[in-house]
Amino acid sequence: MADRINDIQARVSSILNALGGVFSTPQWGGRAYKLPGPGGSRSKPKLLAHVTTSREGDAVTASFKLEKARAVEVVERYRWIEPHSFRTLAPAGWVTARVTTRRQVMTLAKLLPESRALYGAAEPEPEPGRSGTAEPVVGRIDRVMRAARAEGWSPPADDDFA
Repeated sequence: MADRINDIQARVSSILNALGGVFSTPQWGGRAYKLPGPGGSRSKPKLLAHVTTSREGDAVTASFKLEKARAVEVVERYRWIEPHSFRTLAPAGWVTARVTTRRQVMTLAKLLPESRALYGAAEPEPEPGRSGTAEPVVGRIDRVMRAARAEGWSPPADDDFA
């Protein structure tokens, strides 16, 4: 079961990392997928989704926001998606999905871009060879890291190092 859950978590991570402008950090016992805040600031980002493994280790939970009416529709349609447990987030359209199958991941692959669209267009990518800095090596590192994230790579959680 652990292999299946790890595979599901990797697939969900890959979907989120492929969305424009998304970066992730270990937070709240899982991974917080974020978008740069005002002016492209990563120090005050907007939360796009939070993904973690259930306490029992039998599911991946993903919390994210949808348009309010869409959130109601999704909760009514799918038994594995429910309103977010925080009383201030659920009325704003936040939902939590308890993912246990690859079929559910395919549904998430359609819902997460809807969530991303609520935050507007991604910041424009820098011109090739330019990363906003005069250092060409930094620009190359930025391009390699963006490509790696788009393919599903994410940094290891802090607790992976003992």
